This record gives sequence, structure tokens and C-alpha cells, in this order.
Amino acid sequence: MTRIILIRHCKTEGNASGKMQGYYDDSSFTEEGLTQLRKLERYLSKEPIKAIYCSDLGRALKTAEAIAKLHNLKVSPLKDLREANIGIWRYLPVKESIDKWIEYYKAEKAKGIPREKIRPPEGENAWDHQKRVLKAIKKIIKDYPNNTVVIVGHAGTNKVLIGTFESRDPDDFYSIPQDNACINIIETDGVKYKVIKINDTHFLK
Repeated sequence: MTRIILIRHCKTEGNASGKMQGYYDDSSFTEEGLTQLRKLERYLSKEPIKAIYCSDLGRALKTAEAIAKLHNLKVSPLKDLREANIGIWRYLPVKESIDKWIEYYKAEKAKGIPREKIRPPEGENAWDHQKRVLKAIKKIIKDYPNNTVVIVGHAGTNKVLIGTFESRDPDDFYSIPQDNACINIIETDGVKYKVIKINDTHFLK
């Protein structure tokens, strides 16, 4: 059985200001984010981690590198673990970009367009996001069977994975809570997946 410790990166300036970082952009950790990082390192220090993967975006990579250092491991960054690409609305604040996408999605669905074919202009939908992150996860599990593996992702990426493993409808994926520096635990034999823990932040308090 492979045990996946799925983590959301620590809090950034973009998170604090409501800026859309998404698939492309990045920003530095806040003071709170740096504190989260230290607590996350300490909490995971005794875990028998054999490999650490992450999105190749800086906020996930820096979170992963801090954990890896304590375990004398190298981080493996993967582009497929990036956040969802919200397309032309990526320059808007988070709330505004999401509102634009929801409005567009509902309007296109009302026209009779199948929902899996509705995408933000120049972006991707939940099905696209799901396809690329699952591709990465399946390879990781294949490479590290019966081991504990850390994966540092983003709120949306983690929500898609958890939603998939819990057999949720794709329209419900992004409603799953994912706070900065939270931990989720998933166990799998490579075929079946069991979500043991979601959005655990008790170690930050």
C-alpha cells in the first residue's frame, strides 16, 4: 500500500492579497507562510518519506525543498501538478476570475454544450485538470509502491485529486477545503484509493 501525504504549499503574498497566481504566476511566502513551513517541517520530520514530488511552480517547490532537506531527499518537480489554468481570466483577482468562469460555464451549459467540453478561453476545465494530475500520480505510485510519498501541490490540484478518489462529481471538486500548508492522506494499492484525511492543519495551531 502506498501512502501519499498530499500538501498544499504554504501561504504566499498572492494568497494574502487575493491575487490569482494559478497556473503561471508566483509570489514569496508571507511571514505566516514561513511559520507554516517551519511547523510543517517539524511535523513531518519523523515520517518515513521515500520520495518528494511537487508542482514546478516556486511556491510548491520551496515548500517541498524544505521538507526534502530534513530527509536528505531530492525534490522531483512535475509540471503536470500545476494549478488549474483559468485562461484569459488569470490576470484578475481570484474571486473575480472564478466568478467570470462560473458565469461563462453556466451560460455555455445553458446552450446545451456538454460540460466536459466547456473551457475558459485559453484555459482548461476540471476534466483537463484531472487528466494531467492523475497522469502524474499514477507514475509516482508505480515508481514508489508500498512507500510513503510526499506530493506538494496547489489548492485546485489537491481538490481534483481528492474529489476523484472520493468519486465526487467534477462540478463538486473545487468545493473541497484546502488551506495553506494543509495535509491530506491518501492510501492506495494502485487500483483503489482511500482518502484518510482532508485539510488537516492541527499542527499549525
